[in-house]
Amino acid sequence: MDLRSVVSLYESAENLGAPVASVHLDTTHDDRLSATHIEHRWRALRDGLAEHGCDEATLTVLDKAVGGVPDLPGPQGESVFAADGRLLGVHTLAAPPLRDHAALLPIPDALALVIDLDHQLPHVVVAVDEHGADVDAFPVSAEQPDTRRTFHGSTLHLAGLLADGPVTGVTRRRREGPWGSVADQVAQDVLAAVREVKARMVAVTGDPQALEALRDRLSPAFSAPGDIPPDLVLVTGGRPSGGDPAALAELRRSVDAALHDATTARHRAALERFRGDLARHRAAEGVPDTATAFARGRATALLLAADRDDDPQLYASATDPRALATQAPALDGDPTAFAGQAGTLLLRSAVAAGAEFSEILTPHQVPDGTGALLR
Repeated sequence: MDLRSVVSLYESAENLGAPVASVHLDTTHDDRLSATHIEHRWRALRDGLAEHGCDEATLTVLDKAVGGVPDLPGPQGESVFAADGRLLGVHTLAAPPLRDHAALLPIPDALALVIDLDHQLPHVVVAVDEHGADVDAFPVSAEQPDTRRTFHGSTLHLAGLLADGPVTGVTRRRREGPWGSVADQVAQDVLAAVREVKARMVAVTGDPQALEALRDRLSPAFSAPGDIPPDLVLVTGGRPSGGDPAALAELRRSVDAALHDATTARHRAALERFRGDLARHRAAEGVPDTATAFARGRATALLLAADRDDDPQLYASATDPRALATQAPALDGDPTAFAGQAGTLLLRSAVAAGAEFSEILTPHQVPDGTGALLR
């Protein structure tokens, strides 16, 4: 994935020059006690941040931001960043993080957010019934001012379908009338939506015959030289009416499943490329060699496993993203040097370098679950 969508988070933190509190929390609202459970788990993370020296103004800002979106059906997570009493970003994730955690560092700990983004693709959802069709186009994420909540992936999609939900970044087209009479117009709407967000997947729900009808109409346009056509897939859930929670939850599950299949294939392809480049000495594996590659400006892509329970520490400069070392003395002359988990510090270097990112789905096959492609 392209890491440009998180550049502004790092820039905002750098401009403040204060320690950044990063919070990653499961905010799924699946029963009436969910809000209470979320509050208790947040309080535990809050106490940990306070013990590590987080100022009360920043904790108060986090108090107001944390909690998720109660009206969104299905799983969700949250990544919230604040520093010096200011909110730097609040992001609703399409899936909960692997575990609740919080960190106070000179830089944002954005790995859980990036992992969630890496499981999304720009996509279009076409919902068809006997009364017409809805065409919704969704980018991976829409950058918002720091006081606004950003929604990602299918969570963003659901938010757009809810009556008063946030729809920033979503394009909606609605066609009313029997499918046979609006099919050509819907196909044109789909083409426009695909081009708008550079969609990699078109999910069709409702009448199964609509998928084939759209395929027939879209194939000529998708076969233009140089174009990479999006995948057309049939999903369940139907065309939700009136924000029906059950229909929305079913549609979300099916769109999430289709996105999972598509992104899994992409991750496997990235790992195969990594293995091939490693055989040609054009890749680095393991934390030490990967850190060296970024420190020398040679890395073009970062590959990380999501589960980093046993992540070793690295040492970094708060002012220079390329200054990385496996031993503290290597940065002895830098008064801003600090220690942190390798994944967090490598991600910051990758963002600064304009590198790509991909999750490693099979971490046991790569030392430390860490690697890089080299220029």
